Amino acid sequence: MKRTLTIILLSASFFQLKAQTNNSPYSVFGIGDIEDSYLNRTSGLSNTGIAYRSSRYLINNNPASFSALDNDFFTGEVGGRASLINYYGGNVDPTNNQSFDITFKKVVLGVKASKHWGTSVGLLPFSSQNYVFNSPLNVNGTTGVIANQFFQGSGGLNKVYWANSYEFFHHLSLGVDVSYLFGSLQQKIIIQDPNQIELVSTNNNVNLTNFYFDYGLQFYGKVGKKWDYVIGATFANKSPLNVEISQTVLNPDSSVLYSNTFPLSTFNLPTSIGGGISLTYNKRYTLLADYKYQGWGSVNNSGYINSLLNSTNYMNYSIQNSNRLSVGFEMSKKKAIYNTLIETTFYQAGFYYSNSYLNVYGQQIRDIGGTLGIGVNSKRTPLAYTFSVQYGVKGAQSSQLIQERYANFTLSISYRDFWLTKGRKFF
Repeated sequence: MKRTLTIILLSASFFQLKAQTNNSPYSVFGIGDIEDSYLNRTSGLSNTGIAYRSSRYLINNNPASFSALDNDFFTGEVGGRASLINYYGGNVDPTNNQSFDITFKKVVLGVKASKHWGTSVGLLPFSSQNYVFNSPLNVNGTTGVIANQFFQGSGGLNKVYWANSYEFFHHLSLGVDVSYLFGSLQQKIIIQDPNQIELVSTNNNVNLTNFYFDYGLQFYGKVGKKWDYVIGATFANKSPLNVEISQTVLNPDSSVLYSNTFPLSTFNLPTSIGGGISLTYNKRYTLLADYKYQGWGSVNNSGYINSLLNSTNYMNYSIQNSNRLSVGFEMSKKKAIYNTLIETTFYQAGFYYSNSYLNVYGQQIRDIGGTLGIGVNSKRTPLAYTFSVQYGVKGAQSSQLIQERYANFTLSISYRDFWLTKGRKFF
């Protein structure tokens, strides 16, 4: 009961966080910005973790990792992130070019169900959409009259998952992550006259749901007496999301001009492939590298885009294949207790480079940055803390594009205790 109450209190403390939502201009297309952070021990490694195994922490980067958890223990983790973004470009108002946001991001649980079987359940973000901008509109039938279009969007998709992994021959772990994706996107378009008086507004509510499957493997062993290695891989097949779009057109007095629900369509998630490797020296120094690829160019989502009234505003947007490369280095400080090495703290650094699935005005949106992290395992309590800071640059400065320079600060709190055992505790 005490263990459960502790986890509930930790989760509640994050749910109570209040925030001003960040504006993410490039989330206007598709299902928004797809989350590439797991807010776990790999955050300070630029989320490099396909080949990462941990006996203490829950590594969602690869479902094959959970077989590494310690026997007789369960682990619960919650995480949150604070983001500060500055915007640059020809279309950015220099007096209003910054946003700040604090959000709860995850709650996950994991346990070693048997000697070779690790399992985990939890709730994580999958994508988010949040934007506000204006665009000029030439009024048909007039001579040079230009109205204003105000665009606003919010919402996102969440992921509820159950992941399992099993170890074979003490060198191979296979895993599967069964997830249910769900969420909604709210999109508003307001037509205003040259004096910014509202003429008509259109509201789209987009609901998306379906199951999603991730697969993973890790092959691991030793080279000599002091080197450990892990080779990891992940795979997710092309998966359709069920989409239902309801649309309402309103007068300025909120009276309904038009209302309709479009037939159920789909938004297709592409095939995703990832690979990684890690090398550890003397149980203390670890070097990691990851590569991920998503084949967006081979999926057709034109039906989803054309179902939205504002699809004509997407003429300069397109989807193409995306990829992400990251590397990380970790130094772990350990202390010998009863002939066992116990980790006390760890320090991390990472670098990443990615090409988004979004192409705007012929330019694929790129994201580049680095991270630093530190972790502390409490000596007197079952808690552990992971802090990381990330700085990155997304997009480009031009008359048509916007550049985001962002700083993210993440905190993950881990709680671990004995599970179904009366074993003694040593701190």
